[in-house]
Amino acid sequence: MKNTLLILLLGTSLWGYGEGALYWTPHGCDEGKAAASKHGGHGKGESAMFAAMNLDGNATARLVSPDLSVKELRFNQNTVMLPAPKIGGYYAMVAESNVSGNVYSAVRYLSLHGRPVKVSPTKLTAAPKAALEIVPDPLHREHDRYTASKSYRFLVRFENKPLGNANVTLETHNTPARTVKTDASGSLSLTLPNDFKNVRTGRSENKSSEFLLTVRYDEDMTQYVSTFSMPYYVNPNDYWQSQSLGAGAIFIGFLGGLFLYRRSKKGVNHG
Repeated sequence: MKNTLLILLLGTSLWGYGEGALYWTPHGCDEGKAAASKHGGHGKGESAMFAAMNLDGNATARLVSPDLSVKELRFNQNTVMLPAPKIGGYYAMVAESNVSGNVYSAVRYLSLHGRPVKVSPTKLTAAPKAALEIVPDPLHREHDRYTASKSYRFLVRFENKPLGNANVTLETHNTPARTVKTDASGSLSLTLPNDFKNVRTGRSENKSSEFLLTVRYDEDMTQYVSTFSMPYYVNPNDYWQSQSLGAGAIFIGFLGGLFLYRRSKKGVNHG
């Protein structure tokens, strides 16, 4: 576990990913995977253990359930282990810290398996989870996933009110950071980059990567910094599906051409 944590720290510091911000990242150790398996799965194959990067000693963490009930999470160094979910659906994992008067928060949404309940994810996204937060608008379906080359909408809120003209930074491990400004209603649209390397044919043959959204806002001599992190996946249409569809179109075109050619030959013979 210590070696895995060291790799996480080195990777983020070398690339500058998430610099100066508190954010969540999955901890892919055997212990976390075993716990996820024991719990019946944690959605999309994620580990049950997560690390809070750039964590300060006074940080707190909690898990907000689909019904908005809250369970406090205890840090072991900078990692937390998720408990077995009692109900299925989307959860929000929230970390917060106050460092030298600055307020940091990190939110990550998780699709966890459990007893089915009829609760819309909008109940979770509408509930305030931090003073400053980035909210998916809407949160994708539980059986869906964030995918490269697709566009998604988000909402930035401060004190549960839309925050217009806020600068939101998008980062991945393979693409330089870029900034998008929210409109007057606090909304923005982002297209996730197609920056996967050594892509293989088939969804299961390609591991997910991480994207990170960060927003900063100053109010009354206090800087608020909040992040939203999630996994995203290879888009089949950028690779094997588009190739197979293209090959299929060529084949159909060939058959159509052959059919017309034979008809024309018959017409000539009959003539």
